[in-house]
Amino acid sequence: MAFDQPRVTVQIRDNSTLDVLAVVSDYTSLTITPRFNAVGAYVLNIAADSPKADLLVPGNGLVIRKGSTVLMSGTIREPNWQSGDGGKGTLTVNGVDDMTLLAGTTCWPNPVSAPGSQTDPVYKISGVVAETAMRTLVNLNIGPGAQASRKVSNLMLAANGLHGPSITKQLTQFDTLLTVLQDIAKTAGLGFRIVQVGGNLQFQVYEPADRSASAKFSFGLGNLTDASYSVTAPTCTKAIVVAGGNTSPRVITIATRADPAFPGPWIEQFVDKTDVDTTAIDLIAQVSQAADEALTAGAAQGNLTMTPIDTPRLQFGRDYTVGDQVACQVRDDFITDVVREVGITFDAQGGYAAKAVIGSSDSTNNQDVLARQFAYIARIFTRLRRLETRKPS
Repeated sequence: MAFDQPRVTVQIRDNSTLDVLAVVSDYTSLTITPRFNAVGAYVLNIAADSPKADLLVPGNGLVIRKGSTVLMSGTIREPNWQSGDGGKGTLTVNGVDDMTLLAGTTCWPNPVSAPGSQTDPVYKISGVVAETAMRTLVNLNIGPGAQASRKVSNLMLAANGLHGPSITKQLTQFDTLLTVLQDIAKTAGLGFRIVQVGGNLQFQVYEPADRSASAKFSFGLGNLTDASYSVTAPTCTKAIVVAGGNTSPRVITIATRADPAFPGPWIEQFVDKTDVDTTAIDLIAQVSQAADEALTAGAAQGNLTMTPIDTPRLQFGRDYTVGDQVACQVRDDFITDVVREVGITFDAQGGYAAKAVIGSSDSTNNQDVLARQFAYIARIFTRLRRLETRKPS
C-alpha cells in the first residue's frame, strides 16, 4: 500500500568548512550503505551536464537526510564519468561516510607527544568506563585535545553518557583508531559513529536500542520480500592468554566459553599478551579483557540477509536503524539480532528499496570463508608487529 514518506534530501558540502553549497535534486539514483561501527559508503548517479556536477568533486562531500534525520554524511572519493546519449554521459560519484576519519588514523602510544618522542611502549587504559576510554582516544588523537598537526578542526565530542563497563587493556602499537574502537565497543555492547550535526562533525557513543518487540519483519506482516539465514560455527571457545615471558615471568591463563549450539571439542586460540608485564598490579584485569575480546570475536555467528519494506508503521531511519536489535521471522521462529548494515537505493521517481544484513559481526558478510581467512592472517600480522616492537631483553 502506497503512503507518503519523508523526502530524501541530498546536500553538497564543503568538507573543510562543512558549509552547504547546494542541494542535489536531479540525481537519477542514490545508494547508501550505513554500517554499524564501520565505514559506510554511498554511490550517486547524475547526468554529467547537471548544474551541480562541477561541485561533485573530492574536497566536497554529501549530507543525506530523510526528513530531519541525517542518514549519512561523508566525503566524495571517486567521481567517474561515462559517455552516454548525446555525449553528455553520466557522472557516478562514490564516497564514504565520516567514519573514515577513524579508519585513517593511528593510535599513538602517547598521543600528546611529538612523533619523535614516542617513547612509551604502549597506550594503556586502566579501569575506565568504556565510553570514556573511547572518547579519550578520539579526543587525543584527532579531536579537540589532539596535537595541531593531527586535529580535525571541526570534530567535536558528544556529551559523555558513561555507557559501558569499566575496562583495562593496553593497545597494540599504532593500530587504527577504528580497529581499537571496534574492539572496545564489541565487548562493551556499544555503538559509535561520526556524523555531521549542524556546522560540526560529532563523535557519538551510544547503547544500541532493542527494538525487537516493535521492529518485526515477516512475510505475514507484509513488510518483507525475501530473507536468507545461515550460521557460522565458533572459531574460539577456549582462549589461552599468554602474558609476559619477555622482561617478566610468563603467566598463562585459560578462559572458556562453551556454545551449547555447537557441542564438541574445544576450539583453542592463542592470545598474545606477551607485551604485558606480569608484575603489573592490573594483570588480572588486562588478561580478562583480552580473553573476553577473543571469545566474543570467536563466538558463533548468525547471518540474516533480508529485504524489508517500509510501511506506515515501520520505517528505516525512524523506527529502527543500524545497530538496533530487530526481529525477523525465519521459518517458524523469530530471529533477534543486530542490524549490521543496510543497503538503501533511491531513484529519481521517489522509489525506495532496502536490503539489511542482520547478525554478522563483519559488515562485509563474515559467513564467507575468505573473510575468516583474512581475519586469521590479520591476527598473524598483529603478532609479528608486536614482536618487531618489543625491546630486547
